[in-house]
Amino acid sequence: MGSSESKRREEDEIEIEEDDSGLTDTLRTHLTRLIAYAESADVSLQQEVAEKLANEAVKPERQRQIVEVGGLKLLLPLTESTDTEVQRLAAHALANLSVNAENQILMAASGGIEMLVHLVKTSGENSEAVHRQASKALANLGVNSENKLRISQAGGIAPLIELAKSRNMMVSVEAIAALANLAVNDNNEKEIAERGGLAPILDGANTDHLDLQSQSARALRNLSVNEDNKKIILGLGGVNILKKLCRNCSNDRVRTQAAKALANLGADFKGEEEGKYEEEKG
Repeated sequence: MGSSESKRREEDEIEIEEDDSGLTDTLRTHLTRLIAYAESADVSLQQEVAEKLANEAVKPERQRQIVEVGGLKLLLPLTESTDTEVQRLAAHALANLSVNAENQILMAASGGIEMLVHLVKTSGENSEAVHRQASKALANLGVNSENKLRISQAGGIAPLIELAKSRNMMVSVEAIAALANLAVNDNNEKEIAERGGLAPILDGANTDHLDLQSQSARALRNLSVNEDNKKIILGLGGVNILKKLCRNCSNDRVRTQAAKALANLGADFKGEEEGKYEEEKG
């Protein structure tokens, strides 16, 4: 039985090739077959297909194509798998697909936000890898203005704040990136502060990890518009942390974000104007 299963999978192996004509009938057939295979209860096959879709979804032209042939109908249920590797790979694929603005809307309408919020709350073996990919997907979904509110309503802010405290730097980076995007909403900006989110973000800004510095500085710029938040940031020593970034960080983008956060706080470092900034995480 094992050898026949192996033979079947070898014969069914699909290589998706580039095609200048876009979503041809052949490409549509290949993607549809690939997705259909993962409906099997075979966990290893689900892992294989989710990984292949995640890799394909890095390509901008594939992001819409995968969704058009039913990719979300496969990947969203896989987030509820009992196998954490299936969860991770499904979340990874969703993170890549959610770079596309239209997919952000479709994923939210299909219940993707609630499923991803569930993933950032999970615990157990390999959970950090799941948390990282689910946080990245929520960061991308949070670029959409309506999704900012939906993520908050789904209870996503509290677990993201907990992940911002993670000792795993890459988990913390993605969680803070998500919070930074969610903070471009006045209600979310207040909720993040009220739930204690400012302290771990300031901690992230005060590390030597460049990606963590970058996302933390961006989050602090967006979170320092609210008057009550300004007082909290000042009380937590935020001015000194941000000035340290402006002086010592070698990255121009990080220094710019830190300077704009300082301007919001009234501690102008380079005369940067007040305002919020968001970006999608690929």
